[in-house]
Amino acid sequence: MPFRVLWWSRAVSFAGDGIGRTALVLYATTHGATAVSLVLLAIALPRFLGPVAGALADRLDQRRLMAVCELGQAAVFALLAVFLPPLPVLLAFVLLGGGFATAFVPAGRSAVPALVPEAGLGRANALLGMAFNIQLAVGPTVGGLAVELGGARVAFAVNALTFVVSALILTRLPALTPTGVHTGLWAETVAGLRFVATTPGPRALVVSLFLVVSFAAIDNVALVFLVTGLGGSPADFGLTQAAYGVGMLAASALLGFVLGTRSAAALLIGGIGLVSTGAIATAFLPTLVAVAVAQAVGGMGNGTENVATDTLVQRITPRHLLGRAFGAVATAAQLGSAVAYVAAGPLIGLVGPAGAFLVGGIGTGLALLVALPALRTHTRDDRSRAAAAAERHPAR
Repeated sequence: MPFRVLWWSRAVSFAGDGIGRTALVLYATTHGATAVSLVLLAIALPRFLGPVAGALADRLDQRRLMAVCELGQAAVFALLAVFLPPLPVLLAFVLLGGGFATAFVPAGRSAVPALVPEAGLGRANALLGMAFNIQLAVGPTVGGLAVELGGARVAFAVNALTFVVSALILTRLPALTPTGVHTGLWAETVAGLRFVATTPGPRALVVSLFLVVSFAAIDNVALVFLVTGLGGSPADFGLTQAAYGVGMLAASALLGFVLGTRSAAALLIGGIGLVSTGAIATAFLPTLVAVAVAQAVGGMGNGTENVATDTLVQRITPRHLLGRAFGAVATAAQLGSAVAYVAAGPLIGLVGPAGAFLVGGIGTGLALLVALPALRTHTRDDRSRAAAAAERHPAR
């Protein structure tokens, strides 16, 4: 089955991502705390080019594009393993690798409808989410051990190898060629943004995702201070973070094997509700064990929300615009993270970490008011309106 090929490619690549990202952060610490922030920023910056990456995915053979992106990242991490460069060169390599990763995302997500029937989209996205969440739950641990036992050079080399293996697996996919007449990369990028901005379903999803992440990602900064305030150690912080990843993994597994055919719109609303509930509960809980449980609940919501969003985008977007729709979704999430990270520090200073969790949870819940219109997009009439909007604003 072609989808299995994509899944195995993603599982191998995601595992390497978890190892490589951890190694990058640990290697950056040898240059100081500022270097860590710069590396994380270099990882994030290319994500703002999501709409352009989406246009590439819509105009190129997606199998070939994905394989090139994997080989490009393999080359980047192989060079890091060989040279262990100084910080300025390291940042340049990280930016380049981030560019390849950004180009891969819309191609990988928009390829799914070509590999599975519409009725199986939810289950397929859940299985891909499970592969990604294994990275969150396991990757940092393996990456840390690799660095401890063999140094950053070994971890970078392992990551490079996973990208090569992933690219080889992708060669077993059928050709995923685009259709239509090309009008130029920039024109197609603008057409994709116009489609998302003027079509109710995609617009609601992108805006709600931006709002959800803008509030929910505050927790990423506040958690370490909350755990410390409760007397927790660095190990306790790591375990509490892992609980969130375990929750995401559990949600993906459940959706993949039990609930994969349920309404994606209903799952979206339920997922956002769980993220909000987990954050609000965390603000009031007095023990680390209870906080970890609440974080697992939030992780389940996040995992559910991710699967539901991908499935809705695939169902309400015309095939030739899927890459650009996913590019807009990825950029919205990145913008939301940027807003959260800028606001988190002052907010924690003003109301404390528990107060920051409360603000984040309430704000995430309010984003439901924007996400609710996505329920309507799961009907036949709204899918027809989306196709009509695409015809009014052709991309090719």
